[in-house]
Amino acid sequence: MSSNGPMFWLLDFEGYDFDIGVLHGTDLRGKILILSRQLWSVVRGSEVVSLLIGPGVFKGVATSRGRRVDVLKRLSVLMFNPSDLRLDEPLPLVDIIGPEVIDPLGSKRVEEIMTVIREMVVERGNVLAEQPLVTVKHEASPPKTAYYHEMVQKIHVSHVSGVQRAKFLLAGTNAPLYRPLIDWYKKRKYVRADNSYIMATHLARFSGFDDEEVVGHWIIVEKAGTTDTTGPDTLAEEYDITYDSIAANEDAYVYE
Repeated sequence: MSSNGPMFWLLDFEGYDFDIGVLHGTDLRGKILILSRQLWSVVRGSEVVSLLIGPGVFKGVATSRGRRVDVLKRLSVLMFNPSDLRLDEPLPLVDIIGPEVIDPLGSKRVEEIMTVIREMVVERGNVLAEQPLVTVKHEASPPKTAYYHEMVQKIHVSHVSGVQRAKFLLAGTNAPLYRPLIDWYKKRKYVRADNSYIMATHLARFSGFDDEEVVGHWIIVEKAGTTDTTGPDTLAEEYDITYDSIAANEDAYVYE
């Protein structure tokens, strides 16, 4: 059951000709872990891009002309152009098609479903089976017939809670992403949106909130008519809502 609270979004990333600050024109590959209430759309004139807004981290490797640099960036916004998601084009690619999305506030539930149970039956003698699989006859002994017996039954499926699933997925192979995010959170590095980077994949760079090309004059489509803010103010406004929700439910997001 969805909680409408911030969710962990775990995504693969592969970008080309990327500016990471210390190197320009790099091939950049890695993973992104970011907390966002939903996938947002923003519009500016005729331009539309997608956003995830909230505390996040990028961890990966940049390569350029034989040089290799480990990259770890604190994020507040992931921004990308959905039209870039073409597997046959050498464009920055965010795997938003099949992300791992984890809702820590999702509740445990038991679901009742109907299922068909097929049981193989083998009987001796002359059996009148609707769809026999095989009948074996031996001299001086009754024949044996194998067939499926189908039954429709109700079964109960138990779904684990969001926190249990989050701990399982983030504490294992994804710990190198989760650990720096939580360490920065505990050090209050995520209190303000402009303390972290905007990862603008469609522009192939990490930017700050003072980058007018990246943040200027955007309107969040899903919030049209409910807020008067635009540009960096509207991104910061949603970021603050997300951060406050995490802080109010810290036990669901911060695991030792």
